[in-house]
Amino acid sequence: MDHTATPWAPPRLTYGLTPLKASFTEERKREVAALQTARIRQLPVDALVVYDLQDESSRTDAERPFPFLESIDPLIYAYDYLAGVDLPKVVYRSVAGLTEDGLAVWLKELAQQRAATVLVGAPSKHQAVHLKLRDAYRIHQQQTPTLPLGGVLIAERHEAGGDEVARIVDKRAQGCEFFVTQAVYSVTASKNVLSDLYYRCEAEQRPVPHVLVTISPCGSQKTLEFMRWLGIAVPRWLENELLHSHDILEKSVDLTVAAFEELHQFAREKGISLGCNVESVSTRKAEIEASVEMVQRVARML
Repeated sequence: MDHTATPWAPPRLTYGLTPLKASFTEERKREVAALQTARIRQLPVDALVVYDLQDESSRTDAERPFPFLESIDPLIYAYDYLAGVDLPKVVYRSVAGLTEDGLAVWLKELAQQRAATVLVGAPSKHQAVHLKLRDAYRIHQQQTPTLPLGGVLIAERHEAGGDEVARIVDKRAQGCEFFVTQAVYSVTASKNVLSDLYYRCEAEQRPVPHVLVTISPCGSQKTLEFMRWLGIAVPRWLENELLHSHDILEKSVDLTVAAFEELHQFAREKGISLGCNVESVSTRKAEIEASVEMVQRVARML
């Protein structure tokens, strides 16, 4: 179905998940997708975020806590396997391994849907790439300029180099209309980048772009290690609270929802358009249920 005439507005509350592993049998893929569809249809969300998994091993010398396994193309997963989810979809795409023609075909197919995309570059400068993010943005502008385009916002990168706001301004100039953060556990780092972004935009008399703050449950010490491996900053006090709690999963839900509430209040005082993306990237039933609880709690807050 062609949804190109349907106006797309940046969502306030989204649910994010990863496509299933390509190695699953077709029967298993359909079975799990049906369960996901039923769950998502019960959630009070404005859109669905479908990630594109890439191997980030080139970003660090540390051993990956969980093995990387190839997954289904996110566009196919979003519109074939999750066809029963009648929501706008934000579909990620890692561009490093694509050709220009390959990306153009992919974008044109996505543009036929009620969708937006977030294009993602290589995880590190050490990885060999076929296509740079800047070139991917150019192809988007040439081939599918009406397809809403989003970018990634990483507060930890701003803490380390102080240049994330400059990146955001540059990405906006290349067509990005909204930004999605990686999972937030450090409220201070997120406040820092939002504050710097706000005052930069105020000085340049431009609107602050819509930002979706991602929050994600953490159900085990190994998941915590994986978050750190991905580059997510977890403050020492928060790590202590999680590791010494009676229920690490329950504690992570309380802390991440409270983190978003604090950021939401901070943004509201400045008139920043801030939404929430609740991530469900675990296969564990308890963590999936925790993500559903997080959506419900954030929905009440919003």
